[in-house]
Amino acid sequence: MKKRLLIVVFGLILFMTGCGNKEADLNTFRVAVSADGTSLDPTDYNDVFSENILKQIFDTLLDKAPNGDLVNGLAESLERPDNKTLVIKIREGVKFSNGDPLTVEDVIFSLKRVAGCDQFGYIFKNIDTDNLRKIDDTTLEIKLKEPDATILEALAHPASSIISQKDLEEKGENFRENPIGTGPFVLDKWTKLDSVTFKRNENYWGDKPSIENLVFKVIPEASQRIIELESGGVDMAFQIAPNDIKKVEENPDLKLDRKLDNSVHFVSFNTVKPPFDNINARLAMTKAIDMDTIFKTVYQGVGKRATSNVNPNFKYSIADSIEPTKVDKEEAKRLFAEAGMTEGTTIKIYVNDNQQRNDVAQMMKEQLTEYGINLEIVKLEWGALVEALKNKEDDMFIMSWTPAEDTHYEFYQPFHSDGKGNGPNFNDFGNAALDVLIDAGAREFDDAKRGAIYKEAQELVNKELPWMYICYGETVVGMKKNVTGFDIAPTYAQKFGKVGFEAVEK
Repeated sequence: MKKRLLIVVFGLILFMTGCGNKEADLNTFRVAVSADGTSLDPTDYNDVFSENILKQIFDTLLDKAPNGDLVNGLAESLERPDNKTLVIKIREGVKFSNGDPLTVEDVIFSLKRVAGCDQFGYIFKNIDTDNLRKIDDTTLEIKLKEPDATILEALAHPASSIISQKDLEEKGENFRENPIGTGPFVLDKWTKLDSVTFKRNENYWGDKPSIENLVFKVIPEASQRIIELESGGVDMAFQIAPNDIKKVEENPDLKLDRKLDNSVHFVSFNTVKPPFDNINARLAMTKAIDMDTIFKTVYQGVGKRATSNVNPNFKYSIADSIEPTKVDKEEAKRLFAEAGMTEGTTIKIYVNDNQQRNDVAQMMKEQLTEYGINLEIVKLEWGALVEALKNKEDDMFIMSWTPAEDTHYEFYQPFHSDGKGNGPNFNDFGNAALDVLIDAGAREFDDAKRGAIYKEAQELVNKELPWMYICYGETVVGMKKNVTGFDIAPTYAQKFGKVGFEAVEK
């Protein structure tokens, strides 16, 4: 009898322990991400992984819904009396996570700061920082230096996150690693290259998250992220590799979500030195390289073949009206000869340690042997790669570009002469006629006229060929079957304020 009683008690303990763990699991949402952030200062980061953290901590005046629509964030209302003036009323009663009230002064401070920063100043350069004016305790006026059709989209960019002036001044340099914001979560612990832990912001102005804790686990290897998801170590995994998609789809405990994202994957030509300063050399490459086969082999149906620098997720894209370039071997040989790329020519392509990019380069190398051209692949870690590109050591490089919120930035940073030497325009491409179109597009408020400008600009980019397109990227996410409230945004960085778990009946 005693033995039986012990067994019953022991079983009850196990049952209760199991219930306790289950309950704890439902209060914590764990996400496998591929890399860690570098800075939590909204005006001083240069990677999407930092942005992923920022979006949990901070809010912006306007926000982007997953479908791309602009919606109100901290702004309760916005009026535009003329093309150079914005009047914004902020929500009343908003508090930072430490309980301090959000003030108009904090908003003005944040906007002045981002307009003057090196990293993102180009997006906010038209804000007249001398004429940011407080109207009353909940209202401010923004004056622009010149009409700017992109400014509303800019106010949804993570760089314009509203920070606490007091918090920044008190923390100084420490602000970069431990800021406070008005977002749905509070940073709890950041263990570099390992994990980021957040707690629910109990002072959040909106609908509070259903989960108490959010954890980003840094797992660089795609295969390991899948293992963690399958074993229950995480509830969601990002950047599912093409060859792992079937694993997720066939697992009854998991589900897959995918959406074309805002990125463009491309091969960039160094247009300031031979041989690719010659348009014939660039055109020859597009005729010689079978990018359709490369895309199908390397990306295995994840993403979409690219035909324009403007991703079809963005307004005014003409990508869907253009057929991908087809191989024409005879024409390629003729153009290579005209460009002086004779048999035995060696060219260098630079890549980082991204496996897909390395695979693309390898297939290009194999294809170019038919033309007697030797493609040397130079693989560097990210920092060294950027340095080499700035020094113009490359003939080509492979990269992707995920722009700011507006179509304008599909052009400005990659192709405007102002951006020479900076990513992704490391190869100093510039074209005076294109500059005029880019500048005109940013100032044009008439939708039809703006569309016509960007159509002409896309056609000019395709004529000049600074890039050879690979594909538009696709965000592929695996998650547990009972995950709710997650809608993929078309960027790597996501918001997790609405995620939770559906109760599973036993």
